[in-house]
Amino acid sequence: MRINHVLWIVAMLVVNSGWYVVSQQSASQEINRPGAEFSESRDAELTSIIGDESEYELEYCFDSINGAVHNVSIEVMQDSETLFSWNGTTDGECMNHSSTTDEGEIVIITYAEDGVEVTTNLRTWPMKSALLPGIVIFSIATLVVAFAENVIRGVIKNRVKKPIDSSDVKPSESPVVTSGIWQEPVRPE
Repeated sequence: MRINHVLWIVAMLVVNSGWYVVSQQSASQEINRPGAEFSESRDAELTSIIGDESEYELEYCFDSINGAVHNVSIEVMQDSETLFSWNGTTDGECMNHSSTTDEGEIVIITYAEDGVEVTTNLRTWPMKSALLPGIVIFSIATLVVAFAENVIRGVIKNRVKKPIDSSDVKPSESPVVTSGIWQEPVRPE
């Protein structure tokens, strides 16, 4: 195998590895956090580049400020349908809920008494569904560029090797002599 082919295979691996890293990036939305104004109901948007479903992860923490144990709950709804519901107390640890649902707007409803600090984050992966189509597109594009490079190199090589036709060459003109201060030095014969 020629070194040029190896370089194009490496280029294809680099391009597709870069696409993999980009497609796995998540988008995070703060629903509630300590120090900010608490809201019982927050809207969030789930999107996906390819397909009708979107993957999401909800991380939620309830901490008691005054040391008492309080009842708390969280609910995720979409189009008046409950996707997820959790009830508990503030003596637990942070929890996660991961799922896949249709694209669109979801509503996150949080119930907490006074004296409770709530931290809720929503993470989505809008480009994750485009991983395989992206790999196919970037692989094909890399191969097209590789073959185009070979074709262009061949065309350039043919033009350089093409013999110069004497009818294409213009005769050179003799330099124009201008009179001026400068003269050729006189040499003895």
